[in-house]
Amino acid sequence: MHRPLLSLLALSVVLSACADSKEPTSQNSSPSAQTEQTSPIGSVAQPTTVAPAPEPATSSQTNSVYETLSWESLELPGQGLADIMRKYQPMLDKITDNDVEEGDKLMAQMQNEFNTAPTNPALNGKSIQIKGFVSPLEVDEKKGLVKEFLLVPYFGACIHVPPPPVNQTLLVRPQEGKSISMEQIYEPVIVSGVITVETAGTKLAQAGYQISKAVVEPLKDTEY
Repeated sequence: MHRPLLSLLALSVVLSACADSKEPTSQNSSPSAQTEQTSPIGSVAQPTTVAPAPEPATSSQTNSVYETLSWESLELPGQGLADIMRKYQPMLDKITDNDVEEGDKLMAQMQNEFNTAPTNPALNGKSIQIKGFVSPLEVDEKKGLVKEFLLVPYFGACIHVPPPPVNQTLLVRPQEGKSISMEQIYEPVIVSGVITVETAGTKLAQAGYQISKAVVEPLKDTEY
């Protein structure tokens, strides 16, 4: 089967399951206009109007200093992963092995919407913790620790299937000694720190949020 079509079908299965498992969450305030700028691949953009985030606190996953975020809270109402999947699922269901050109076109349209999915500016500067999966970007070979990674809502994103929406992708830089080993990247993790609303390009995908000096701890599957 054509490789892009295989990726499209795999993405459909993974994201459908992910979207179906989500429940709508209420917003405390109406969404405001986008304030961050997109940077080219390999660079980090600075937000234009949002205030700089304070220094993060050092803590474990049980510290009440952090507000626990769901993945839905990173989205704006009506413009999230589930909304995009509801739009495209009927078309995905009609794709067959012979629809190579149509499949490629549909995949490009979906990825464009993923790359422009708006982030939530109200989160900027908050001390948060969020659970997810690791897509490694940089590894300390001597210590065997992950130095930089993308946090994503489901396993295999950016590696086995195309990247999730930009508002479902966080660029994480752990504190020294507060990361996980390469042996632990197949397990879910919890990330704690101060979140900033900054879009950054990486070699795997675009991220709509960043957490620097983060504390990263492994979770058991039953805790995710």
